[in-house]
Amino acid sequence: MTERAIAITGGDAAYFDLMRDCIGSLRATAEGRALALGILDCGLTDVQRAWCREQGAVLVEPVWDFDFPGREKLKDGYKALTARPFLPRYFPGFDLYLWIDGDCWVQQGDALSLFLAAARTGALAVAPEIHRSMRHYHHAWTEFSTINGAAYAECFNKETAERLIRYPLINAGVFALQGDAPHWAGWAEVLGEALQRSANMTDQIALNVLVYDRGFAYAPLPSRCNWPIHHATPAWDAERGLFVEPAMPYDPLGILHMTIYTKRLAALDVREIGGTRAGQVRARSLRWPGLR
Repeated sequence: MTERAIAITGGDAAYFDLMRDCIGSLRATAEGRALALGILDCGLTDVQRAWCREQGAVLVEPVWDFDFPGREKLKDGYKALTARPFLPRYFPGFDLYLWIDGDCWVQQGDALSLFLAAARTGALAVAPEIHRSMRHYHHAWTEFSTINGAAYAECFNKETAERLIRYPLINAGVFALQGDAPHWAGWAEVLGEALQRSANMTDQIALNVLVYDRGFAYAPLPSRCNWPIHHATPAWDAERGLFVEPAMPYDPLGILHMTIYTKRLAALDVREIGGTRAGQVRARSLRWPGLR
């Protein structure tokens, strides 16, 4: 029987500019074109919906899957976070599900293949935020541990925070999982519990608790498969025309994640590797170049 796999993203009208890059970059790779496309419509305009359907996407409007304090103050875009443990319900009939945040874009399709291959083992395929170049393993550990430790403490308790902050943070922005995996129900249970206390990074914090405290199997992939730009600005390889890891041997990045403030910046200071400007630092956009 032929395997059915789907890539899913989502967001609201204000997020669409980023989502368009995400979808366009998926469709620009052979690996991405081989996947069905689903979109959690959290408040897109009619024009935006029409563009998505032109790309072959199926759109679904998520509901509030949890009842929790403060929900009425959140924008509908937050549904893209709380709906993720229920992706097989929103998009039924697939063997493999790959979620990719709307502020991510695919530079090399082999990263998609790695996520799906890891998910086929029955584990949750993810890319922890750990790499020799990332600033929170150098000068920014206090900042990193304070922010994430506070989120753990708000969602669970101080003991959980002190224990799990020492583990590599699993980024929930890109993941893959089999449709019948027990992780979906497990994540929903942990997320529902945490939302009663906090809405701060709760989906990602719950996913980390699911793996590290509840013992659900996971397959950690290289950081190049989901590169959080605010942790380490990529380098630009002029000869290959690719964004690469900022440390030797400068492996090409598969998926770039425009995390935190980086999604609002027109350009960042990027060091060049190779070419006539090797070693220079120049302002460069880190958005997907396909539509520009």
